[in-house]
Amino acid sequence: MSAVMESMMHYAHALAVAVLVGKVVLLSFVVAPVLAKQLESEQFGSVVRRLFPAYYLLGMGAATLGLLSLIVIGFLQGPTTSLLVAGGVWLVILLSESYCRSPLTPQSNAMRDQLKAQERQGSIDPELQAAWTRLHQRSLYLNTLVLLGGLCLVGAIRHV
Repeated sequence: MSAVMESMMHYAHALAVAVLVGKVVLLSFVVAPVLAKQLESEQFGSVVRRLFPAYYLLGMGAATLGLLSLIVIGFLQGPTTSLLVAGGVWLVILLSESYCRSPLTPQSNAMRDQLKAQERQGSIDPELQAAWTRLHQRSLYLNTLVLLGGLCLVGAIRHV
């Protein structure tokens, strides 16, 4: 029975890794570039605002499944360095995705709305623009971190 459970947990872990890497690659390298080319900036912004909460929630779900599967594998096999390292990577991914979903995205959206209102009035606050740019860069860096973490997990699958 434990062999079946162990196999199921290895499958769940591999599925979590696949979903995580797939969602980042699909949005970052396919969906966003296509939408950016096909839509006006206002439409693009509107669509992306609707996508990001679900995008980050999917990452949080994948990270939770990945962590839970490793916990069960650890109970069945005993803890190993590989399991602990993979668990640490999943934890960093979960924290990154959670932070990006809230508070980063709502803060970024609020700042962007303020900037748009200022654009309509003809005067943009450079400090607000710089603050929004920093938040946007932070989201890009965290998205890259999640992708790199996921790729590390792909390489570690056979060791878990």
